[in-house]
Amino acid sequence: MGRRSFGGVRLIAVVAACVPLLLGLGTSGGRTVTNPPVDFKATLTDRDGMQVDVSQLNVGGDVQLEGDMGRGNLRIPFDNIERVAFSADGPDYSRAEVQLRNNESVTLRVRNSLVLYGQTAAGMYQIRARDLQSIQFRS
Repeated sequence: MGRRSFGGVRLIAVVAACVPLLLGLGTSGGRTVTNPPVDFKATLTDRDGMQVDVSQLNVGGDVQLEGDMGRGNLRIPFDNIERVAFSADGPDYSRAEVQLRNNESVTLRVRNSLVLYGQTAAGMYQIRARDLQSIQFRS
C-alpha cells in the first residue's frame, strides 16, 4: 500500500508542476510584456478611430510582427516597420499591409487573436489584431 500511494503522490506532484505551463503561466524566455528588449513608440488606431499613443510596444514580449506570407511565415522586426494597416480577412485572420522603412511593402496574414501590448501614462494597454485599424511607429 505504501508503494502504491507513493506513486500516486509522485503523479500528483508531476501534474501540479505542469499545470502552470499548460495554462500559459510559464516563462516566456526572459521576455515580458511590461519590459520588452527595445522601447518602440507607436500610435495605435482601433477600428472605431480611437488613437492611443504607447511606448514599449510588443507582441508577447517580442518586438517583431509575425504572420503568414504565402505558404511560409515571415517575422518582421519593428526596427524595419514604419506603418501597418489592418483589414479583415475572415473570422480567424486579418490582413496586415506592412509599410517598411525602406519604402517597400509586405502583406502578411496575422491571427485575429494576436495581442499587442503597450505602455500608456494610465497603465498597460492591450489590443487584439482584429480590433486594430493601424499602427504608426514614432521615432
